[in-house]
Amino acid sequence: MNTLANHGYIPRNGIASFEQITLALMEAFNLELIFGANMAANNMLTRGNPFIDKLSIGGVSPLVPPLPGNIDGPVTGGIAKHGRFEGDASLTRADAFIGDNRNFQDILYDLDLLQLGKFGDNGPDGDNTVFNVPTLVGMKKQNIMMDQAANPKFEFAARRMNAAYGEAAFILKFVLSFRMSAKIDHHIFISVFANGTAKQATLPIVGSFFRNQTFPPNWFRAAQPVTGAINGATVNQILAEIPTPPGRNDDHGVYVADPAPPPPFNSSFGCFAYYDQSANTAGVLANTTGIFKQNVELLTDIQFQLAAANAGCNQKILPFGPAGV
Repeated sequence: MNTLANHGYIPRNGIASFEQITLALMEAFNLELIFGANMAANNMLTRGNPFIDKLSIGGVSPLVPPLPGNIDGPVTGGIAKHGRFEGDASLTRADAFIGDNRNFQDILYDLDLLQLGKFGDNGPDGDNTVFNVPTLVGMKKQNIMMDQAANPKFEFAARRMNAAYGEAAFILKFVLSFRMSAKIDHHIFISVFANGTAKQATLPIVGSFFRNQTFPPNWFRAAQPVTGAINGATVNQILAEIPTPPGRNDDHGVYVADPAPPPPFNSSFGCFAYYDQSANTAGVLANTTGIFKQNVELLTDIQFQLAAANAGCNQKILPFGPAGV
């Protein structure tokens, strides 16, 4: 989001509408409409003001007032506020309980790059400088292990797991052949940050996006629209290699799996994440009227449209989470 604001794809003050964010994701990264709109819808419903169609990509802003009647609390938090969508085990931000969950953390990214040094492919910038799925798996294993040990309030629920693995999958966009074990070769579709011409996500390219929050020199977006299915294929590969189930630390610091959701939301991980996101979006949004209700229905319809791509995920669910958190 910061890169989009820095280059003027969304307003540079970081206050944007649902339409502006969706179009920016399409224009800058060639995200397919529903995939990009779902990301914007999640953020708008959880930390924006869908009544006036405004969202802060950072923290609280006077330009994004609270919902009518303060039905979700006295302020609108912005997407940096921890809990509903922003969460633990990030590639480049600290857990909110530990430290700074808003700003880029060089030390965390440097630790991520240790995994690139172990598993990365060779490229024009040298050996082990091209990101691939084994690198992403190593990075996420490291993020989870470190944060689960250091954060007594560590939470890695299905919605957050889906977002964290999706964030990692965004790094890449090409068809890649690699070996995950001694026995199996995988051909994977991978997502967004790779150069659309060279089809590689190299160390300088990813560093430009993450550290500098700017487009890299001579970088081109993906030639074909990046769909939820393409990104989801990489998420599924990461899931297959990391056995950690959705869950959280208990009072003794022991990681405990979350219970499965009711049918049909237990039919797939994607449907589980959809249910969990609804359970952590303010339920008061389901009781609105007029244009406010129409806006909420539009955004929740988009969420369901993406979730319904998962086999068996055939029931729309409205937000039913607590307000003011």
